[in-house]
Amino acid sequence: MTMPPSKKTDPVAEPETGAAPSPSALSDEDIHRRLIEAIVDQRLLPGTKLVEDKLGQLFGVSRTRIRQVLIRLAQEQVVTILPNKGASIAEPTVAEAREVFEARSVIEAVLVRRFIERARPAHLKALAACIEAEEAARQAGDHAMALRHSGQFHLLLAEAAGHKTFETFLRKLVSRTSLILMSYAPVERHRTQPQGAPVRWVQACRCDEHRGLLAALRSAVKGKAPADESIALMTSHLAHIEAGLCFNQPQSPPGDVWSSLGLTG
Repeated sequence: MTMPPSKKTDPVAEPETGAAPSPSALSDEDIHRRLIEAIVDQRLLPGTKLVEDKLGQLFGVSRTRIRQVLIRLAQEQVVTILPNKGASIAEPTVAEAREVFEARSVIEAVLVRRFIERARPAHLKALAACIEAEEAARQAGDHAMALRHSGQFHLLLAEAAGHKTFETFLRKLVSRTSLILMSYAPVERHRTQPQGAPVRWVQACRCDEHRGLLAALRSAVKGKAPADESIALMTSHLAHIEAGLCFNQPQSPPGDVWSSLGLTG
């Protein structure tokens, strides 16, 4: 099957599904959101340098505003800021990776139970639509969009659960999970960017596991199955993701995202 020629893209631009606002209209929240989405979509790799001047040029804002966004991202542990070295996308250690999955298992078990207690038919339909969108994206070869829908499944469940504190925690953990996947996916799953740089690629979740979890949630919401069954499936699902990672192999070097933007170092 012949694929259409690749084109260079801005790794932190808005996805093509919607019109991007003009740079002058961007708020700090907009910039933060775009950088998080680029991380979740695996367009910004661990170790990538985030140069304030270049980001300011990209977004059409001052270095001061960029610095504040980077500080916020550092507090969320998706960016590392070092004295005299500046900011870069965080490179999670093995210990940090295991802590993230442990934290997700604890948090998402609570969220599943609360979802079952509070869910309405519309919430179940939203989860089903998310799975269908993920499957459609995978079939179309749109890995970034599939990955986004995969994470969105967990966030939709968290939102419906009505636990604002855990929902906020989970959003941060989903971003960090993407960095972990990029750092420790098996080497045999390498793909190549249009610029020729190898990148680890891993499917964050499996659609069949999401479908199995959704079926269990439906039964539990209707009172036909215990909540513990859905919690066990969520715990197993997260464990499968962690088990698919390789913690004893060299990490891929960060890509030069700025070359794709027409900016020089």
